[in-house]
Amino acid sequence: MRIDAGEHMNSLSAIEIYSIGTELLNGQIQDSNAFWMAQQIAALGGYVRRICILDDQMEELTSVFKDACQRGTKLIITTGGLGPTPDDMTVQAIAQIKGEEIVVDDALVAHFMASRDIEKREDVSEGLLKMATRPAHSKAHLNPAGVAPCVETQIGETVIYNLPGPPREVEALFGAVLEAWIAELYSGTRAALRVVVNLPESQCGPILHSVMEQYPNTYLKAFVALSERTADGQRLPVDIVAWAEEDAQAQDLLDKALRVFTELAAEKGSSVEPMEE
Repeated sequence: MRIDAGEHMNSLSAIEIYSIGTELLNGQIQDSNAFWMAQQIAALGGYVRRICILDDQMEELTSVFKDACQRGTKLIITTGGLGPTPDDMTVQAIAQIKGEEIVVDDALVAHFMASRDIEKREDVSEGLLKMATRPAHSKAHLNPAGVAPCVETQIGETVIYNLPGPPREVEALFGAVLEAWIAELYSGTRAALRVVVNLPESQCGPILHSVMEQYPNTYLKAFVALSERTADGQRLPVDIVAWAEEDAQAQDLLDKALRVFTELAAEKGSSVEPMEE
């Protein structure tokens, strides 16, 4: 039974992550950016609702970003598609759905010239000029580990951060631009625990759902792929996560969710134990 965390976490602002690049879809490059960012966001108390890989196609990019904004997504993070080649069209897609023209950011051009000892603007390559573009009312953040900037755009209630694709640059920009923003967005914390229950997923699923119904700011997930069959039955790992504004509140919520989960599991004849490291 699949549990949709979004049904139980309506009070949390949702984040969606999109990795952009044909090379990701055809298996040439493995997407490590989304995995890494999801870890960082979770540690900051954030809620990632969706992770997806997109092709370098204008129609697909605009359609997906429009849908994400209409879903009320608070923060969209994209990686890739900010380079100098024609198939790098993330900025163009954002400008199109916002209905704005694309402009060259003079501060970025000046930064590129200074960092490369270019004396005349006319000597700046077309590739560099393309990487210095942004929608007219967007904001560009300098890249501390590379060339292509991070582009920040507000569309309605949604904030979009477009990051370049190289992992080293993603990590640097996340720390420089996004980390504090996300921490302020959630201004809370999380507490988590992994336990083991002796139940099959078919019996455990309704219990997880019941706990999340009772405690909306919790998320419980069973990991069937990590389960083991023993003489006592199936040992099924379950993650219990709780979000709150303060550490003590998050821990208290986690304890309550664990207690109810344990009681409901006991009704099915199963104990609940902390999972050994």
